[in-house]
Amino acid sequence: MDVGNQLPLARDCSHGRGASHHCSALALALALSLALDLPQVAAETQPTATPPLIDSSDPYSPYGRQYALMREELARYSALAEGDHWRPLAPGQPLVPGVRDPRVAQLRSLLMLYGDYPLDDQASANRSADEYDEQLQSAVRRFQRRHGLKEDALVDERTRARLNVSPAKMVETLAANLERWRLLPKDLGPRYILVNIPDYSLRLIDGEREQFRMRVVVGKPKHETPQLTTRMTRLVFNPVWRVPPNIALRELLPKGSANLSANGYRLVNHSGRAVPFSSRNVAAVRRGKVTLQQKGGPGNALGRVKFVIPNREAIFLHDTNSKHLFKRNQRAFSHGCIRLEKPLEFARLMLAEQNNWSEARIERTLLSSRTRGVELENPIPVYIAYWTAWVDEEGLLQFRPDIYGRDNPAASGGETAPADNTQPE
Repeated sequence: MDVGNQLPLARDCSHGRGASHHCSALALALALSLALDLPQVAAETQPTATPPLIDSSDPYSPYGRQYALMREELARYSALAEGDHWRPLAPGQPLVPGVRDPRVAQLRSLLMLYGDYPLDDQASANRSADEYDEQLQSAVRRFQRRHGLKEDALVDERTRARLNVSPAKMVETLAANLERWRLLPKDLGPRYILVNIPDYSLRLIDGEREQFRMRVVVGKPKHETPQLTTRMTRLVFNPVWRVPPNIALRELLPKGSANLSANGYRLVNHSGRAVPFSSRNVAAVRRGKVTLQQKGGPGNALGRVKFVIPNREAIFLHDTNSKHLFKRNQRAFSHGCIRLEKPLEFARLMLAEQNNWSEARIERTLLSSRTRGVELENPIPVYIAYWTAWVDEEGLLQFRPDIYGRDNPAASGGETAPADNTQPE
């Protein structure tokens, strides 16, 4: 994710820009730790083969500003982990705006440590320590935004769980993400597509600026979407879905031939000819002699368009009929491939910019029921990344849940089995 090349160079002791006047004495002390060498980080959490702290103002830095800012955050949280100021928020009823509760003071202290709560000594003199006031509401919303939570200022169990992630655990997370960042190409190119799996997002970056963004659905934990560096080479309108044998036999064929035929499915032999839904041909599916296919069109499981990104794992990006899933915060529902919230808008953008297609020609293609592939004149780099922590364009340190357990492989039992990447849904 080369968003680092878009980020401000100036940093203060909170996570955002323009907040230096809000910093507490403790936060200032933590900021001073940025000048210390990183060997202070515990050996088990420091990324291996990590280069020394780099100058984020150097445009020729091999890893860019994002890497430098993440190194700063690693040093900051390491200092916080070594101190004795951090205390988890005690359990209890959800904290709602306006409530009075002894845990409110504890909440305020936590958010001050994280840099979300601005310190205003004059105002704090007249503030009741146990009152959940408007200033604290703003701090909670900011924290929730940084963690991908609903910004409702309600400190329920979900928000409390994120508040109670220890600084030592955050150090581990930051170190793991730094290592993944280090393994990326040093130059991502002037224009590229970035998918961040834990953030469930796709972004098109052009000239160091975000040109397009949409939500995505990624693989379930048992069917992980892999990290990839590849290119988008072609689009397929009204794609045919060639159903994997295990899915055909376990999920679709038991529904009966009438149901399958009504939804555009047919059995096809190796010669490409359709064959009847007979017991003999169903048995041939098990032997790999016959395949179940769904014709292209509106009801197809791949939707109206598929984006081809060549890779050994057979991952691709595609439309979906399950639009309701994009309303959820957690969107790990596929068998490895990436479903797109706005596939047709994305297709129009790709064709208009790369193949000089007119809007009328694009619409004719979309309205057609014919399956058609379109090669991109200029393939665009695609990076499917796994970042559970990064610094965004506003200078905010973002965290997301480690849905695949990749931040600490030893704790999750090591590598997981490869995903079944051929099923779209």
